[in-house]
Amino acid sequence: MTSDPIVLYHSPELAEDAQRYEPWCQLFCIAAVPDVSQPALFLDHRGMWLCMPGYRQPYQPSDVEIQRRASSRVPTDLVRACGIQLEGRRVLDACAGFGSDGLLLAQRGAQVSLVERQRLVWIMLEERARHIANAQTICADASQVLGDHERHAQAWDVVLLDPMFGPTNKRALPNRGLQHLRELTDPLGTQQEDLLSLLTQSRQRCKGRVVLKRRLKDSVLERPDFQIKAKSVRFDVYVGLA
Repeated sequence: MTSDPIVLYHSPELAEDAQRYEPWCQLFCIAAVPDVSQPALFLDHRGMWLCMPGYRQPYQPSDVEIQRRASSRVPTDLVRACGIQLEGRRVLDACAGFGSDGLLLAQRGAQVSLVERQRLVWIMLEERARHIANAQTICADASQVLGDHERHAQAWDVVLLDPMFGPTNKRALPNRGLQHLRELTDPLGTQQEDLLSLLTQSRQRCKGRVVLKRRLKDSVLERPDFQIKAKSVRFDVYVGLA
């Protein structure tokens, strides 16, 4: 997690709301979205926005898309991988990013803890999740949370692992949200998690399913108990050992 101060701009009417982030941010009251030379945040009546250098328009992940996926009568591949009956299940989204997958599972009734280690991304995630009663966010490394037996003594029902995919030779860029996540967390594409260690740790702390999201053509990290394949990604599912 970066130690650089995070700048949070906010509209005048949301000064009180912005105060909750003062422990981690420098606050500036401003009437409109600013031009920035460094990544920053902007809070207005529409929610929390990510301001990135070189982009005139700020970015905000879509909650409408989560609602659409959650209300579909046909379960998504992610939901199928995690287990269709999610009501009341304890889920750890260990690599949450902006939280689209974890918040989908919360909308399906799971009790979801979303872990994000990059502080600026976590603040966006916290603002997005704070009105959802069965979702909580944690700013920490996934391995730290999995290893914290005092605070998280009970085994998880589901652990979702969705680490940043490594760079490819394809010319087509990923969507804007994924581009920004890479810029903020791994701009050179060199920081790869020790996935095997994280998978092992997850299985030891999970009594249900560990779900590892991979590109469809990625090599198998460890032989899964079963797989669910989508158009461009797959979910390798492992039985927990807790």
